[in-house]
Amino acid sequence: MVDSLFPSIEATVDDASPESRRKRRRISETAKETAESSEINQESLKRWRTNRVQQIYASKLVEALRRVRQRSNDGGKITSAAREIRDAADRVLAASARGTTRWSRAVLATRVRASLKKHKKAKLTGARKPRKDTAAERKRSKLPAVERKLKILGRLVPGCRKVTVPNLLDEATDYIAALEMQVRAMESLAELLAAAAPRSMLTRP
Repeated sequence: MVDSLFPSIEATVDDASPESRRKRRRISETAKETAESSEINQESLKRWRTNRVQQIYASKLVEALRRVRQRSNDGGKITSAAREIRDAADRVLAASARGTTRWSRAVLATRVRASLKKHKKAKLTGARKPRKDTAAERKRSKLPAVERKLKILGRLVPGCRKVTVPNLLDEATDYIAALEMQVRAMESLAELLAAAAPRSMLTRP
């Protein structure tokens, strides 16, 4: 009797509101995307934490540093040794990612953009106009805290200023894991150089 008076409330709600079906579909899609992104994050963390990747990166970094030193010995123009070493380390790190991520492609493209900027600066003449406080900048300052922090994160990760939040989080996770591997490789290289330095001092005539 009760069943006949109230026939399948859920069915009537589903039939009456296609919005609820769309919402459920969206929720299931976002859950699937979250699961896929977590799997990608786990794979990237595993990849950057292996000793093999660290050894390959360290050997490529040593080669890049030798080239930097060779250029400086040959009389090449190097503005700052520390900056040149940092750029070489970042380029080797991006090359180790093999261009599979947005940040690695952005790092590899920075040299080309820097050379293009130099040519543009040489062509431009005249005084530079002062920067005005536009309405867009004022609106950006009033953003919620989460959006503001996401924008800052997008500026910190190379090539991720204009990406969706899930892609930004994936790229940030991979970039942080790569930087951690870079630090480990550089620490091991510094230890090797520190151990080799006293020997070279002893064998020197």
